[in-house]
Amino acid sequence: MTGKPRDPEEVIRTWLAESVPNRAPASLKETLEDATSGPAGNAQPWPSSGGHRLRFAGRVAAAAAILAIAATGAYLYGNGRASSPGASPSASAAAIGSPTNTRQATPSPASPRPLPIVTQLPGSNWLLVSGALPQMVTPPGAQFQPTVFALTGRSGGFIAFVPSTEGTVSHRSGGAVLAAFTTPLVTRVYQSTDGINWSEQAPLPGDAASVRAVAESGGQIVAVGWTGDMPNETAMAWTTSDLLTWHAAKMPVPPQSDTYSYVFGVAAGPAGFLAYGYAGNTSEFWISADGLSWTTLATSGLPVEPPIDALYGNPEGWEIRGFLFDRSATWQSNRDGSVWKQTWTGPGPSGMEGYALGPIFKAPGGGFLSFGSVAMSPGGPSALPYDKLIWTSSDQLSWTKLDRVKSPGWIAGYATGPGGYVAAGVQAPGDMATLPWGSIGIWTSQDGRSWKAAAGLPALESIEVIAVVGDGAHVVVTCVDELGNLQLLVGDGDATP
Repeated sequence: MTGKPRDPEEVIRTWLAESVPNRAPASLKETLEDATSGPAGNAQPWPSSGGHRLRFAGRVAAAAAILAIAATGAYLYGNGRASSPGASPSASAAAIGSPTNTRQATPSPASPRPLPIVTQLPGSNWLLVSGALPQMVTPPGAQFQPTVFALTGRSGGFIAFVPSTEGTVSHRSGGAVLAAFTTPLVTRVYQSTDGINWSEQAPLPGDAASVRAVAESGGQIVAVGWTGDMPNETAMAWTTSDLLTWHAAKMPVPPQSDTYSYVFGVAAGPAGFLAYGYAGNTSEFWISADGLSWTTLATSGLPVEPPIDALYGNPEGWEIRGFLFDRSATWQSNRDGSVWKQTWTGPGPSGMEGYALGPIFKAPGGGFLSFGSVAMSPGGPSALPYDKLIWTSSDQLSWTKLDRVKSPGWIAGYATGPGGYVAAGVQAPGDMATLPWGSIGIWTSQDGRSWKAAAGLPALESIEVIAVVGDGAHVVVTCVDELGNLQLLVGDGDATP
């Protein structure tokens, strides 16, 4: 024969179509799908003491199966995989039983993913959204990051950053390729106006990007975090005005710093965006007028290593909520973030109890409210969960302890919605070694003092709540299981249906 030889991919695809048709109940096609139900090299997380996450080297059995199939010349067909492991909600639906009042969300023209399953929880106004986002994968040794963030600027709604191998083969090459043993992580970006319907946007440039915080101002959205694996992380910021074009900026670090750097937080203020993180063992602040070009900011008035819990922007500049040696404290900056003043020092320990300020929200009647905690010093009682401590302030410059409230569970985060305050986490297991994993819990409150458990929550065991965020109209609670499957619970902060 003369002429151009047939493309090997075409040969294998034809062989697959003839030898393993879709109707075959126990076929090589199904074996291939089963072997690739988690991406090759997908590191599975497992809980360890203290609730931290560990990542181990990938799935040995799956890799062996792929190797056996690849040895026979089998290719991944279609768009790299017949069914995406995180795309189909079948596994999630099986975990919770038959949905009640199930409906399908509006399809997104930008994403070929199957429609998510949206389930109205009985006795509650909360919705369970399964399959809206792909399976999340993290580099070895990394933790699951918050993933879903609220956009509280002019755009409103929510944005999600999902490190995933799902569809990366077709996304990068436009067609089927040989089964790979190392698949690059792509951080896929999704947008939603209501937490239920999600559309895929342009992915972050670069591989293995981890997003830790998001801020929005002047039409610009800034995400911060890092790229790379431990111990070679690189501090990064990504900026966009339309979610279709991203500008990536590597944060400047001192030349004498260690090899790793990362960004933990960012907030918008009167002079632009302020971010904080670390370069080696040294804390760093970075500032940008537009989120595109960043410079290292020299500060005065802060401790040498400021212990930052959270960074907030306000009309005067920025505020830090953090800790001194044995108590909470706050600092306020000038308009450009260069000069800081300690504005409040919390009370010290009383006996074996210590008192912490927590996340800050606007109070219904004016002023501000913070959900803090009462913790026990080492050697004290170890009953979990710890009590909550309600703090109030008229100006965020000074705080007063108001009420001590029995915590309804192990709370991972708080948010506000039209119906009130929302706390979410896991129902206290009584064993600190299993935290933050357990059975999901959501609680709502009108005043922050009296809490009511949301009804009808699915029995999602071994779940971690990684984000609790609100955009003013909706609250989204983001959960992840040990395999990286994401589920969302969407409500407005009201416990009643």
